[in-house]
Formats: sequence, C-alpha cells, structure tokens
Amino acid sequence: MKKLILAALISTSLFSAAAAADMVTPMQPPSAVDNGMGFYLGSLSSVSFLKHTDFDVGGFNINTKYDTGFYSAIRGGYNFGSMGYVTPRVELEVGYGSASVDEHRVTGFGSVGSINSYGDANTIQGFVNGYLDIPLAPAGDTGFLSVFTPYVGGGVGAINLKLRKQGVGSVGTLIDDDDTAFAYHLDAGVGINLQSVFSGSTLFEKTSLDIGYRYTAADNFDFTARDGTSSSTDFSSNAVTVGFRKQF
Repeated sequence: MKKLILAALISTSLFSAAAAADMVTPMQPPSAVDNGMGFYLGSLSSVSFLKHTDFDVGGFNINTKYDTGFYSAIRGGYNFGSMGYVTPRVELEVGYGSASVDEHRVTGFGSVGSINSYGDANTIQGFVNGYLDIPLAPAGDTGFLSVFTPYVGGGVGAINLKLRKQGVGSVGTLIDDDDTAFAYHLDAGVGINLQSVFSGSTLFEKTSLDIGYRYTAADNFDFTARDGTSSSTDFSSNAVTVGFRKQF
C-alpha cells in the first residue's frame, strides 16, 4: 500500500513539473538593432539664386542678373551605418538647372532693362558627394529626437554652363555658347525620418526627407560671343534644397 501511494505522489509531481514547463514562455533572442547600412536612391530639387555672370562683346562688358532658378537631380549612394557619433555616406549625383535672364547691364552705361533682356543660364551638373549624418538619438530609439538627423557634407565634380541665346531685343542675340569646368558644392541641413512620422504606413519605410542649404561654385568658364570676342566668367549659386532618399 505504501508503495502505491509513493508511486502516485511521484507521478503527480512529474505531471505538475511538465505542465509548469509548458506554461513558461520560451526566451526569444534580442532583436538586432538596424545600424542603417545599405544602398539608397533619391532625388534632389532646389530653388536657386545665381550670382551674376558676365561676358565681353564689341568692346563692352555685359553683366547679367538672373531671376530665381531651379535645379533637379537624381542620386544614388551607400550608407555605411553608424560609426560612433556619425553615420557617413557617399553618393553620385547628376542634375540639370536653369535660370532666366532678368537684365543685362553694360559696364559704364547702366542697365539695358529687364523688358529688352532675354536668354538663360543652363547647367548640367555631376558630382561625387560625401556626407556625415549626425543622429540626435541612439540607434533603435523611437523618441522625438530620432525623427531629425542633421547632416553636413559636399561634393566635387563638373558643371557644363551654357549662356543660352542671351541678348537684347533691340540688338539681337549677343552670345550662345557653353563650357565645362571643375565645380564643388557645400551642404548642410536636416534629414526627417518619414518612417517615424508615418509609422502606420509601409510606403515610407526607410525613407528620409532632406531639407537644407547648398552653395555651388565653379571658376573660369571660357565663352565666345557672336562677334568672336572671348572672355571668361565664374559661376556660383545659393540654393534651398529638398530631397528624398529611399534605402534598400
């Protein structure tokens, strides 16, 4: 009789232990934090404010003022992921810009007038860019500061500048020529994590909206006016930029 009671107690204990083991939730390995590495594609658009250009014709120097212009580009790059306090990335960019002539000013004679002046300054731009993103929050953080990531950087490359059919109504086209020169740009701004802003949508997964400032410059473009006069000019612009980046 004692043996039967002992066997029953052992069986009950084993059953209870097995049931308790089944109720314990198995431990899950901690999820890896995304460090941001990967390729991305994007776009860039800007409102541009060109500095005056100038050219010589018929013994006179013509200084040209421009209306507000635009620049649009496509870009593709690679994000190297978090490296301490910064996240470096590199990219290639190709774009097109344009601004219309506001007025020509003849040196020593004053403005020709915006009504009679015409033409454009068109650019094709290509750069190799490098940026440093500076996260305000640690990787994996989903708080308010994780939405905004300041960045600084710039690029080097080339610009083809075309002074397209620039002239004066009463005289005609004075110059229609282009040249290519080494160029660079400097940038600063902030990236906005759209995945955090629109957390309920998969459309903006790993997508950033960049808002910033860009200074672009290139020197010593050589031009020949319609009458054969040769001269050179520099190019620079200040721009407010808006762009998107989609990482894969």
